[in-house]
Amino acid sequence: MIGTQSMAADILRTAIEMELEGQRLFEDASERMNHPHTKEMFLSLVKQEMRHVQVIGHELHRIESGLGWSSLESVKSVRDGYPHISVFDDKGVPVTGLDPNIGELDVISLGIEVEKKSIDYYRDAGSKVDDPKAREIFNWLVGEEAGHLLILKAEYDNRSGSGFYFDSREFSLEVE
Repeated sequence: MIGTQSMAADILRTAIEMELEGQRLFEDASERMNHPHTKEMFLSLVKQEMRHVQVIGHELHRIESGLGWSSLESVKSVRDGYPHISVFDDKGVPVTGLDPNIGELDVISLGIEVEKKSIDYYRDAGSKVDDPKAREIFNWLVGEEAGHLLILKAEYDNRSGSGFYFDSREFSLEVE
């Protein structure tokens, strides 16, 4: 179990890098899409990944300041940015670049793989922390990423003609 401030901060820094990489991937993907609905889906995912960076950055700032973890309810209310921290200056966040010849279905498949890895990372992080508030936040992030995965899989099924698709957005899978 992870109980030290330093180890928790490392998990959060990696999570920020992961979210930023996903955000860049989805931005790049949106620019490549010809299908308007798919473009809109990727742009929506960009906004959601930005929100995750805000939440995780807020928690990292709290941990590094010795304040401990926020409650899940408090995390859900984070709306603004957080104080800029060294994760952006000290670490080179890898730039995701898509092959110029990659097809739209391949881009969606790549998004699916990114979300699966995010789910695995947050699930693993949640199992390693000993603070119940931290565990609750990581479980919430698992749910957020699972919602993204569902959206991407539905879009893939729609575009490939291989399955059921949510034709119109009746509700958001994001938790406000």
